[in-house]
Amino acid sequence: MNIKKVISIIILIFYPVSLCLSYDNITVPHNNTSFSKSKKLMEQVYYDNMFSFYCNCQYSYQITDKSIKAVVDNKSCGYMPRKNQKRGKYIEWEHVVPAWAFGNTRKCWREEICTDKYGNKYKGRKCCTKIDKVFKAMEADMYNLYPAVGELNADRKNYKYGIIPGEERKYGACDFEVADKLVEPKEDIRGDIARTYFYMEKTYNVPISDKQHKLFEVWDKQDKIDEWEIIRAKRIEKIQGNRNTFVIKDDEE
Repeated sequence: MNIKKVISIIILIFYPVSLCLSYDNITVPHNNTSFSKSKKLMEQVYYDNMFSFYCNCQYSYQITDKSIKAVVDNKSCGYMPRKNQKRGKYIEWEHVVPAWAFGNTRKCWREEICTDKYGNKYKGRKCCTKIDKVFKAMEADMYNLYPAVGELNADRKNYKYGIIPGEERKYGACDFEVADKLVEPKEDIRGDIARTYFYMEKTYNVPISDKQHKLFEVWDKQDKIDEWEIIRAKRIEKIQGNRNTFVIKDDEE
């Protein structure tokens, strides 16, 4: 048999195994394993900078429906709901690197390895949240959480970031476009997005396509690290215990 064919067969046989092992050997750098707890902790990070990520809408905590919610001030940013007025009223904590992107690296997301009380097999986020400590750490990682208007969080789904031709405004004055399963954020947060992706890639082996990587490298250079990004990273480091070295270098205080 041709030596090249032998090598190809070996790669095909062992590649899936090696990929799985690389993910299962992740060393989680923090003890946060509760997404709901992390969302509450993020309030301590943003207590003096309560502005949404995509639209820069000011928000405040108010008693609504017998519970305290982060309510969006539309007038502060010119945001107008496109369709979902209910979710457009409130702030939600957005995974910039979506749950699908990091969840899909885990076996519990891809394969039906969980069983409910009726004996039915299932997979996905519900399964991973139940049995996978690495997934729970990724889901709860505060560096990947940003306050977003709920409607925008819903419309973003798990779409990739990119550049969309034209500047169609579907959310009032908010500079946020969604089209053809692509999301274009405003220019002054693009570097924040890039550095968050780089952090998740380095920390948890979350894959980024070559096309996305090249785009993020450009965004990282164009949108430099600003004062708030540093303050945010320092506060998260103090709470979570690990550093995002794409924002604060190891030799910096």
